[in-house]
Amino acid sequence: MSSRHVRQGPAKNPGGKPWTGAILCEDVALARQLARRLEHADFCFACAHPETIEKLAGGLATFDLVLIYVARERADGSIPRELLRRRPGCVVLLGRPATGIERAWWIENGADDCLSHPWDKEEVLARLRASIRRRQAACKPSAILTVGGLSISLQQRSASLDGRRLELTSCEFALLAALAARPGQVLGREQLLELAKGSAEQTFDRAIDVQISRLRAKLRDDSRAPRILKTVRGVGYVLVATEAAASSP
Repeated sequence: MSSRHVRQGPAKNPGGKPWTGAILCEDVALARQLARRLEHADFCFACAHPETIEKLAGGLATFDLVLIYVARERADGSIPRELLRRRPGCVVLLGRPATGIERAWWIENGADDCLSHPWDKEEVLARLRASIRRRQAACKPSAILTVGGLSISLQQRSASLDGRRLELTSCEFALLAALAARPGQVLGREQLLELAKGSAEQTFDRAIDVQISRLRAKLRDDSRAPRILKTVRGVGYVLVATEAAASSP
């Protein structure tokens, strides 16, 4: 592994130190080039091949941020998909131009954010800071949301309904948490995207409808007459704060 310390300067990290970030790429030389381009007082980057990162003590868990760089020659993303399965919330940076639908695919499959070439250094850094803030906020020990029979632990990123554990993707969990934080309040698609991901401009409206449909299935909520996750036609969605959530087999 190769690391590069940034120049001295006032860090944005409340702890007074630069945030630590791992840049993972199958071509470590490209990862080092990216680290040089992103050099900033707020961050201290380390570069590694994805298959070697877990050999270090603590692995990915020791970093405040994980940035996956998908180069042109491996745009299929087989290794990044495995990384996102092991640690949801990584930021994906594509080394080639990509459509909004492509970027949305990464976000829906576990990435906290996704950018594609060409990109601006300051925008990338701003999105990295936002990703860290969301992750830190979600890890507060007291962050437990309860709505009827639904219980959500933001620290453990887990959810259960009437004691039954829900197996949710990163995107599904973020949407459910956003709705549970505002029970009884109707949230529009763009508002949901902003609350759940902080990058509404990088995905498309229909993605929310698909995720909501999947959520209903996992909540065992009848899509024809939902009791938990309701649709307000032309406006958005609302999580109903009922005394007992429906969970029929």
